[in-house]
Amino acid sequence: SIQIEIEQLTDEINRIADQAQYNQMHMLSNKSAAQNIKTAEELGMQPAKINTPASLAGSQASWTLRVHVGANQDEAIAVNIYAANVANLFAGEGAQVAPAQEGAQQEGVQAAPAPAAAPSQGGVNSPVNVTTTVDANMSLSKIENAIRMVSDQRANLGAFQNRLESIKASTEYAIENLKSSYAQIQDATMTDEIVASTTNSILTQSAMAMI
Repeated sequence: SIQIEIEQLTDEINRIADQAQYNQMHMLSNKSAAQNIKTAEELGMQPAKINTPASLAGSQASWTLRVHVGANQDEAIAVNIYAANVANLFAGEGAQVAPAQEGAQQEGVQAAPAPAAAPSQGGVNSPVNVTTTVDANMSLSKIENAIRMVSDQRANLGAFQNRLESIKASTEYAIENLKSSYAQIQDATMTDEIVASTTNSILTQSAMAMI
């Protein structure tokens, strides 16, 4: 009965990963990269104005979200996104871990193996098997690794979000300064026009007085 309950929970993980979307992008599942690239290009970014729009590209189990953050072509930042479904969270002790994260090299953990195929549910083929004491201990290790992967991914995405918010604030300051400069230029232009109008008025009045 415990194994059946665990299998239901792992099925729920897959369901959440498959249905979770952001701007019509499947951020948590290993959907095809082509589909994600297509939806990213439909976000409203025009390549005619920005040469490197926001895009998603990657393999079956992970991809890279690239966001253009400046006026120049090479001003872009990127973050790696890893699939959070059962096939990748419970791919064994060699589960894929985000690069440059603490704890990525653990005892029995491989560097970054190829994504594992989705395991079949039920019995010893289940990704989390608690039918025996040995299997239960191995499953606990897999669960700990999965929790660590999710925590690392959340920290990575959180840092990326904070960076985007900082860029947004800096851009807003730049826009405000640009508006202020434009207003000063308009004021200077208006002053020039007033001076020219006053000069013409004085010349006209002087000409009329001489007549």
